[in-house]
Amino acid sequence: MKLAEQEALLKEWQIRLGLCDWHIKMYPKCKPEDLELEDVAGEVSWQEVNKTARINIIKPKYYGNRIEPFDFEKTLVHELLHLKTCLLSDQVDELQARVAHMLIDDLARALVDAKRFGTEDEEKTCK
Repeated sequence: MKLAEQEALLKEWQIRLGLCDWHIKMYPKCKPEDLELEDVAGEVSWQEVNKTARINIIKPKYYGNRIEPFDFEKTLVHELLHLKTCLLSDQVDELQARVAHMLIDDLARALVDAKRFGTEDEEKTCK
């Protein structure tokens, strides 16, 4: 995916998620050593006071052989959802943080799937 397409997705999802008042810089071709966290597809750091953020997304070639394939758009939406919920993440214990992170990932997957496949009343089943 070209940088212009990645930037267009960032703008699209900022609009969809109501994050247009945030100034977000995205770095979409990171190496593992560029990231603060280990074994992640992306990460975000922010300052809610002035609504600024930096999103780092790993280059697909560094993603590795994981159960789910690399998905740039889902990773981007996941990181943007961290911004949307950033005020809820203060002063939580480790278990609450893990549950919140799982919820963010579920929401990112659902939103991207709804965009890609629509919201028809098809029966969904667990894999």
